[in-house]
Amino acid sequence: MTTQTMRRTREDIFHPKGEQAEWRLLYDEFRKHSPGDVLTYERLTEILGRDFLANRTPLHRAVKELEKTDHRTVVCERGTGYRIAAAAEHEHLVHVHSQRSRRQLRMAVAKARSADRTQLTPDQARRLDDLEVHLSKHAGMLARLDERDRQREAELKALRRDTNSDIAAVDDRVTHVDDELGRIKELLLKHGITMAAVPAAAVAT
Repeated sequence: MTTQTMRRTREDIFHPKGEQAEWRLLYDEFRKHSPGDVLTYERLTEILGRDFLANRTPLHRAVKELEKTDHRTVVCERGTGYRIAAAAEHEHLVHVHSQRSRRQLRMAVAKARSADRTQLTPDQARRLDDLEVHLSKHAGMLARLDERDRQREAELKALRRDTNSDIAAVDDRVTHVDDELGRIKELLLKHGITMAAVPAAAVAT
């Protein structure tokens, strides 16, 4: 593909075809729908008037606008289309993209480290070394943050476990006290004494 052809392709995507650009057509359609609604590939093809799957570039611009302006996003439904995400799903999506970016960063470090410096000019080798150091620092920082998050999660699990154990112990003690009270009531009834006849001070004791 020539540079001129690539430039023309980008212009076709981002400049209006008729009255609106393709990304705007998709954006306007997305914002009409509610969380859970799925826009199929067929529907997106119908909106654009061409095969949507042949070029999804306008989608990225449309989603960016949807996230910025409407505080919403979409989730890919493989083989079907795109679903409007519920607000509660965004936290999960953040974790997914975060893990994906971490994998990409580790791969970038590996690519920089694997280059044969003997086949590079001193300037090329220096630039690659600088990149490796820079990316490695970021990867190390993220690894430390991940480890800290795992430690905090483990501490929270332990706290929940201890709390549940404490609650269970209290429940057992309450059950034991109830059983004791039941036996005391039965013993009092055998002697013709009801709880109503027992002075409050005696019960408290």
